[in-house]
Amino acid sequence: MMKNFTKKTVLGLLAAVTVIGALAGCAGTEKKTTASETNKIEEASKAAETSNTAETSKEAQNSSEPVTIYAATGGSPKPFTFVGTDNKLTGHNIDLINAVFEKLPQYKLEIEVTDFPSIFAGLDSDRYQIGVNNFAKNEKRKEKYLFTDPIFANEYVAIFAKDNNKAANIGSWDDLAGLKTISQAGINITTALENYNAANPQNPIKIEYSEEDLVLQIQDVEAGKYDFVLMDKPMFEYYQKEFKFNVTGVTINNDISKDLMGEPYSYLIVSKGNEKLVEDLNKALKEVIEDGTSKEINLKWFGNDYSPSYK
Repeated sequence: MMKNFTKKTVLGLLAAVTVIGALAGCAGTEKKTTASETNKIEEASKAAETSNTAETSKEAQNSSEPVTIYAATGGSPKPFTFVGTDNKLTGHNIDLINAVFEKLPQYKLEIEVTDFPSIFAGLDSDRYQIGVNNFAKNEKRKEKYLFTDPIFANEYVAIFAKDNNKAANIGSWDDLAGLKTISQAGINITTALENYNAANPQNPIKIEYSEEDLVLQIQDVEAGKYDFVLMDKPMFEYYQKEFKFNVTGVTINNDISKDLMGEPYSYLIVSKGNEKLVEDLNKALKEVIEDGTSKEINLKWFGNDYSPSYK
């Protein structure tokens, strides 16, 4: 029995040693696997860090890209905004807004030509952020849109045919009462006429609205179809130099113009919610006026400087 016990014991010990060896082997394998996985985790972590750094760099690069601002113009009246013979958009307002945006590298300006009413529809939907069309400011527009500081100081003249004796008696807005004129809806001139009529309903100026180009409007005055057409003085000087119409221009009292329009200025209009854009535009506009760029643009188109003054 002793022999049998000894044999069994030896076999048991051998089995135990085998199991321990197997366990030791498993432990060694497990240790190597853990080290390998650790290396892989570390490599993945480094790759993630590199990826995150690249993404952060990409985001930083994107954040420095200029924001596109869309502006709309009706492409008239000339010389404030029009399409030239080379099929390119040009004019005083166009040169000025481009000069303003040259000082605003954080923005990229895109200008589209559309029909005049679509400018307002586009501003309402924020398809356009800026309207550039020698706009006047009035209470109705102030409710719906933002305005920059003035971009142009207007003076007004009433254009009569040279053989129209009524011209000799014109010196103020009151002298225009009862006369017939032609004008485009929504522009600064028409706003002034409408404001006068609202203040003087007993004897208004007779307005016929038209989308005709100013050249045709002046020709209608020459032909006697209308008593007069009201124009910005610099615009009239530009047209008269080019076309030599058989008309005469009578200066309208500018003090009354202020009562009708608040101030006889033109503006850029901006869609609501873009207060920061207006702030940036005003800053750049002031620089353009102070460094003489605005004066150069005015001299180019009108021969005189109609830049508003900032005091």
